[in-house]
Amino acid sequence: MPTPEYRLTPEQLEQFQREGYLVLPSAFHAEEIARMRAEADRVLELILNSSLALGRLSTRLDWRQLDDGSQIVRKIQPVNDLSPYLAEISHDPRLLQPLRQIMGHEPILMEEKLNYKQPLPVRIEGLPIHPLDDRFPVHNDWAYYRSQNYPQDILSSAISLDNCPPESGPIHVWPGTHRHHLEHHPVDIGLQVSPDAVDFAGGVDILAPAGSVMLFHALLIHNSRANRSGRPRRIMIYSHYPDRVDMGHDVRNGPTRLREQPYEQQYQELVARGEYAPTFTAPRT
Repeated sequence: MPTPEYRLTPEQLEQFQREGYLVLPSAFHAEEIARMRAEADRVLELILNSSLALGRLSTRLDWRQLDDGSQIVRKIQPVNDLSPYLAEISHDPRLLQPLRQIMGHEPILMEEKLNYKQPLPVRIEGLPIHPLDDRFPVHNDWAYYRSQNYPQDILSSAISLDNCPPESGPIHVWPGTHRHHLEHHPVDIGLQVSPDAVDFAGGVDILAPAGSVMLFHALLIHNSRANRSGRPRRIMIYSHYPDRVDMGHDVRNGPTRLREQPYEQQYQELVARGEYAPTFTAPRT
C-alpha cells in the first residue's frame, strides 16, 4: 500500500532521474541505528567465531589483510537470515515507498549485504585471507547482476550505520552514469569499468551521516576508497528488483544461506554444550 508520509517530492524524483542516486538524510533515528550497529556486531562475532571454531572460513565473509599486517572486514553477505531485525528493515516503508515511486512497480528483495570496512583490533590467525585492501572498484552493480539475468532497473538502498567522512572510504559516485550500461573487465578486486569510459579522478563522495539512506540505480558507476579512519564504515545495503519480472525467491543469496546455516548451527551447538568459548569480540563504538 502507498505510504504518503514517505513519498518522494517531484523535485527528489527529478533529481534521481537526472543523477541516478538520491540521499535521504535522517531517515532512521538514533535508536534504530544503535540497534542496527548492535546487530552488525553480533553478526560479525558469529561469522568470525564460527569460522575459528570449525577451522573453515565462512563464505559469507569478505575480509582483507593490509600491507602492515592488520586485518579489515570488507563485507558480510547475506545477513537477513542471521538477523530478524535487519530482515525487518529490508521491508521498511521508508525504503519501499520511494522505490515504488521510482520503479513504478512493487519492489522485490533480491539481495542484502553489510559493507563493514571495519578494522579488527587484533589479528586473527589460522584462516585464509586475501592480501588486499578494502576498497571497491569503479563499477556498477548490474555488471555483476547480469550473469543471473536480472533487469537493469534494480534499485539499492544504502543505510549509513556510521558517519562517513572522506577518510572512511565513503561511497563515491559518478552522477548521471546510470543512463546506459558501460562495459567492465576483471581486475584484482572484482569488475571495473574501462578507464576511458569515465574520468576516474571525477565523481563525488557521499558523506552521508549515520541514519541517512542513499538510493541508487544498478547502472550508476560508483566505488569506494580504502578506509583510513581506523573506525568502521558500516553501510547496510538492500537491493530490490521490480515485480514486473519473475526471478524466483532468493536466487542470488539463497545458495550461500543454505551452505552456511548448517555450519553456524554446528558452532552454536558447540557453544551451548560448553565445548567452545568464543574468542572474538567486536569492538563497540
